[in-house]
Amino acid sequence: MKNPDYDQLISPSRRNLMKFAGVGALGAAAGLAACSDSASATAPAPATAANVTAPAVNPDGIAIMSANENPYGPSPMAVEAMSKELNNLNRYAYPLTQAFAEKVAAREGVLPEQVLVTNGSSPILAAFSDYVNVKGGEIVTSAITYEGVPRVAEQAGTKVVYMPLTQDLGYDLEAISAAIGPNTGAVYICNPNNPTGRTIEPAKLKAFIEDASAKVPVFIDEAYMDMADDYPAGVMSEFVSAGKPVIVARTFSKIYAMAGQRLGYGIMPADMAMAMRKTGRLSSVNHLGLVAGMASLDDKAYFDDMRLKMIKGREKLIAMANDLGRPYAPNPQGNFIYMDLGMNNQEFADKMLEKGVKVVGSRWADKPEWTRICVGLDHEIEKCHAAAKEILTAI
Repeated sequence: MKNPDYDQLISPSRRNLMKFAGVGALGAAAGLAACSDSASATAPAPATAANVTAPAVNPDGIAIMSANENPYGPSPMAVEAMSKELNNLNRYAYPLTQAFAEKVAAREGVLPEQVLVTNGSSPILAAFSDYVNVKGGEIVTSAITYEGVPRVAEQAGTKVVYMPLTQDLGYDLEAISAAIGPNTGAVYICNPNNPTGRTIEPAKLKAFIEDASAKVPVFIDEAYMDMADDYPAGVMSEFVSAGKPVIVARTFSKIYAMAGQRLGYGIMPADMAMAMRKTGRLSSVNHLGLVAGMASLDDKAYFDDMRLKMIKGREKLIAMANDLGRPYAPNPQGNFIYMDLGMNNQEFADKMLEKGVKVVGSRWADKPEWTRICVGLDHEIEKCHAAAKEILTAI
């Protein structure tokens, strides 16, 4: 049964323009048709690559090896769908948000009101941090992980308990479990972990979630799961479907190459999603991002191709580290590696930039001589390799 509050708050607005979007995907399409001359965005037509231009390649430009982006460009179907929707950008995307939530819900095996759609996944991480702050309690996580949740939590005054990694830079689930106590408000796990790229074996993670979620909410950030060897076995949506206090977040900025368009979602208990919507701080979701996201989800050939390209790019980074003789976090599963430089990481980043390569500097204080290097185009990886070899052989 539909929750009327959900229909009003799926995308908060002072004018309550989503009142017609609670009737499902068909109602959403009808609502969009009433607002514009075209309802094509709610169900993008199949497209080809005929009129899609590949990302510009500038061999002399800065090689971007710092942002964990997809350098290969978005789905041709997504580009085509966006191009057809340009004349409708004067309209808010409320009906599209509903249609997208229903599409995601069907894929994930949850209800639409359990899907929180945002501009990228970062707003979900921040909203969850605020949620824990309001409810009270500490957040337990890893000492070296993505900062989205802990950074916002600490800025709001929430205490974050950081547990050390294992010797091979993996999550210490036993230590995290032991740290959960009466003062704990939630647990945050990024799997694959950013910046190490390490994953947790699916059976072990499921056992951990089963135990931990009986005590506190557990947030699983799956930004990079699409490109992991454990995909789809490592996906943890089943706990949300089962009614556990578990949040699973995904982004379209990585494998779907939409970092500049911003789209993400989280699946979670409906009451938790409602609490986050009611803050009114998530804003409406960008129109073209929703159009591109819906088309991308339908483009399985693109998804499969991107998985292969990301894996091959990652293998080239591993080969680079081996050639340089530098240790790295074993068996990385994202679109990046985490490498021991043997020198200060900010100094390394400055020297690399002088040679036209941008890498991460002093971001994770616990490892001042380690850096994360992400997949780039072939010529960017080659440029990075040559620059790193010149710098590291001089130390």
